Amino acid sequence: MSLSGSRSRSTLRLRLLATCLPLLVAAACSSPPASTEGAVPADAVIDATVLVGDDLGRRIRRDPGAWPVQFRPARAIILPDGVLRADVGADLRVDDRPGVARHLYRAQLEELWRGLDELGFGDPVVGDYDGNLGRLVPADDEIIQILALQRGGRDWAIVRRFEIPPDTTPAAAAAMEDARMRSALRRLAALAWAFDDPPNDSIDFPERYDFGPDPWARYRNPAKGDT
Repeated sequence: MSLSGSRSRSTLRLRLLATCLPLLVAAACSSPPASTEGAVPADAVIDATVLVGDDLGRRIRRDPGAWPVQFRPARAIILPDGVLRADVGADLRVDDRPGVARHLYRAQLEELWRGLDELGFGDPVVGDYDGNLGRLVPADDEIIQILALQRGGRDWAIVRRFEIPPDTTPAAAAAMEDARMRSALRRLAALAWAFDDPPNDSIDFPERYDFGPDPWARYRNPAKGDT
């Protein structure tokens, strides 16, 4: 092959590349962006808290099985690596970090975020509270449901609060809450193994401590022959 023939082919390849490159760039720019629905980036966090007023809390404790799980004081955090931290109790606050309850699979994380997207909570524009969540305090008969989300470098918070008067039944109270928030909180509760039927924790077991063997036992019960 002659040197001039090789140069001609190289020149032809460069011309073809120069012609096709603008077309490829234009096609890439005109393609719609990939959907982020259900995506779980490295910074994705789901943080949920249910705060309950003192008077309502006493009513719930008297008959916890009559009240749905999303009405009971609780806190749950789901981290990007699938670690789910959760706890229940009247003393929980927005800034508390519960212990580890379980580890979720990647598919469970994606399904959970996909569900939040379907509920309309996965878009930062739906955030309706930009204050300090730690300053939220429920009134005596009030419930505050908080969902704080973080994904893709954005964070936003959704807050629902409503009062349940003393003469209101649990069934009637369910009609007062936001259906989408109810669905989101119940999904999180199920992943944390919390359900409408609470565990039977009415038995208080005594707390015993093990300080090892009694060093004075031989003096309290001397063996025969010891003086």
